[in-house]
Amino acid sequence: MFILALIAQLIFYLLFMIWQEYAGTLLALILGSICLAIWILSYIVEWIQPSRVSKQYYYLMLSAWIAPFLSILLFIILRGEISWLNQ
Repeated sequence: MFILALIAQLIFYLLFMIWQEYAGTLLALILGSICLAIWILSYIVEWIQPSRVSKQYYYLMLSAWIAPFLSILLFIILRGEISWLNQ
């Protein structure tokens, strides 16, 4: 499930970045940062007070912040730069 979620998100973010580079980059950065913060907070809360949350939740949240950052990295590798940052 983790691999499928990661691949689907990578495809979505990369297609969106190809279509609208500025909006796609910002969407990936914002959503990736929010998911990273939620993932970190979830782990901290889990250490303090264990719950019955499935491990699948943590894997899906992991894919939700890894995919945007990987897609930005892959986009930069393929295109060489993010052109709207150089203007």
